[in-house]
Amino acid sequence: MSLNFQKYEGYCSEDFVTDLYFSQWIHTPDNLTVSYFWENFLKIYPYKIHEIELARYKMLKPNGFSCNFSLKEIESLWHQINVSISII
Repeated sequence: MSLNFQKYEGYCSEDFVTDLYFSQWIHTPDNLTVSYFWENFLKIYPYKIHEIELARYKMLKPNGFSCNFSLKEIESLWHQINVSISII
């Protein structure tokens, strides 16, 4: 399988959730080949961290788990994080 970063450039969190290679990274983080790919992807596309973290949350969230934050609050927090990172 030939993987390239451009394939994932337009992905939103829902796309990541349904992607087999992304799922492999989330569920087997000790797989060095897969981890290397995604770590490098985030170096090239750091603005995708929000979508990736949302996807990770959706995939790992236990059924029935209730979050005290609304989606709007989570997005606001990510916005604040991204703003603070861009200042550095």
